[in-house]
Amino acid sequence: MESALQAALHQAGAAALAELLKFEAPAAEQRQLPCPCGHHAQYQELRSKPVVTIVGPASVSRPYFLCAQCGVGQFPVDAELDIENTEFSPGVRRMHALVGQEAPFDHGLRQMKVLAGLEVTTKSVERTAEAIGADIAQREQTGIQKALQLDLPVVAGEPTPFLYVRWTGREFRW
Repeated sequence: MESALQAALHQAGAAALAELLKFEAPAAEQRQLPCPCGHHAQYQELRSKPVVTIVGPASVSRPYFLCAQCGVGQFPVDAELDIENTEFSPGVRRMHALVGQEAPFDHGLRQMKVLAGLEVTTKSVERTAEAIGADIAQREQTGIQKALQLDLPVVAGEPTPFLYVRWTGREFRW
């Protein structure tokens, strides 16, 4: 269980973080962004988004841009803060992944409560851990594909029969 002191510190941290996450309306010269459709999205207003952070729930107030041509809305700050299409901060997602890999997902949600005082669902632990695992696997595959595409030089000559390494006064033969 979270102590009263921990709860008060988390609440104070979340309140301070919420203040830091209050963005202002963009300056006049920054009120339009390129849109994927090829037109421009115009600044509309500041919109709030709840985010679960490692110190507790906070709210992000950020600029919203809308393209009149295609109707697509954009929140550029979400991409900068890495909270696009998620309600969890990057730190909380890392915590989800860590507790999700160590034990059953329902145990992970109890760990989140004990370690950080965060109320999350078994499903959020499962989804986040699996998404991060899939992302890691994709990055590994990309690295493997890049390595396979390298044009490595052909080694010529006789192979070296032994490799000697001297480390802290000891000799190793490989």
